[in-house]
Order: sequence, then C-alpha cells, then structure tokens
Amino acid sequence: METYDSSLAPRFSQLLAQREAELRALLHATGDFAEAAVEAGPHEVVDFKDVAMEQTRATVDEAMAEHAEQELEQVLAARRRLDDHSYGNCLDCGEAIDLRRLTSLPAAPFCTACQAIHEHERPLAMRR
Repeated sequence: METYDSSLAPRFSQLLAQREAELRALLHATGDFAEAAVEAGPHEVVDFKDVAMEQTRATVDEAMAEHAEQELEQVLAARRRLDDHSYGNCLDCGEAIDLRRLTSLPAAPFCTACQAIHEHERPLAMRR
C-alpha cells in the first residue's frame, strides 16, 4: 500500500483548495438561486404539475446545498490536518490512509476499513 508523505502536501493542498473553491461557488450559486426565487415573488401556478415540479426542484436544490456544506466541512477539516501534519492518517484508527483513496477523495478522514464501519453504523443511527 502506498501512503501519503509530506512531500505530497503541496499537491493535496492544491486539490483541497480547488475543491473548496468549487463548493463555495456552488453554495453561492444555490443561495443566489434561492434569493432570485424569493425576489420574483408569487406567480401563477398553472396546474399541479407545475407545483410538483417546483417542489421537486426546491428539494433537490436543498439536498445539493446540504451535501455541499457537509463536503465543505470535510475539505476544511482536511486542510487543517494538512497544516498540523496529521493528514493522511485515519481519524479513527490512526493508520495511514491508502494514497489511492486520498487521491480520489482528498478530504477522506478515514481509511477504507473505518469508513465501512461508519457507513454500516449510519443506517442504525437513522432508525432511532
């Protein structure tokens, strides 16, 4: 398994900064869209299909914004780990995260094994 070392910090710092900028732009655009809808004010709805379409679009936009906010938090946390030199180690077990995982998911806080545990526990927590 290939692992992260500090010589790769500039590369990962750039990847994380780029993703942060993308997420901030998405959240800004989502906010602008919501503001534009409010500014437009009420409008006539022709039929129930239009109402359903608007509700669906609003639900999707809200979900996208929520996902972007969560990912932005992960990116910012990863950038802090880069700064304090703990980047590349799993937050749960402390083992090195595979470089292939970090390359595809630079903000990954967990190794594959610990991530699987978190994903397995998530549905249980949702049922409560």
